Amino acid sequence: MAAAATRLSGRPVLPGRASGPALVTRDPINFTAALTKIANVPLRRRAELRDEHHPLFGKNIAGRVLVFPSCIGSTHTGLVLLDLVSKGRGPAGLVVQRSDSLLVSGIVLSDVWFHRSIPIVEYAGDDLFARIADEDTVEVDGTTGEVSVVRSTGAANHVQPRSA
Repeated sequence: MAAAATRLSGRPVLPGRASGPALVTRDPINFTAALTKIANVPLRRRAELRDEHHPLFGKNIAGRVLVFPSCIGSTHTGLVLLDLVSKGRGPAGLVVQRSDSLLVSGIVLSDVWFHRSIPIVEYAGDDLFARIADEDTVEVDGTTGEVSVVRSTGAANHVQPRSA
């Protein structure tokens, strides 16, 4: 018997539909610091978060639905995401509490220049991290803002703690 899905209704940011296993963090992500290390040069490791100060250090975001509060860092964020998405190494989709132009710009450019994009939904609710956990199956609809979550039965069903 299939598990019932939890539905969240957020704000659509970028259109499209995608699904995949969730990778969840309560910490903002600095995509520039996390994805522009020498270790990220090989394509197979391009999407590994290499910011050793972040709870997701060493995790690969390719094909995952990344769930996080916001991005931090420089204007280079867009270029980092442009590179990942255009090469098919980006996350499947994003569910973020606070989106901004730094986060969205590179994905928009990837769509315009390379016809590759990922959906983004902004869900500002404080219950986001109680409703989506690591390895849950998440479907993101960036056109409607709907997010569907099927809980994982695996042991990894927890959210990384917020770092100090």
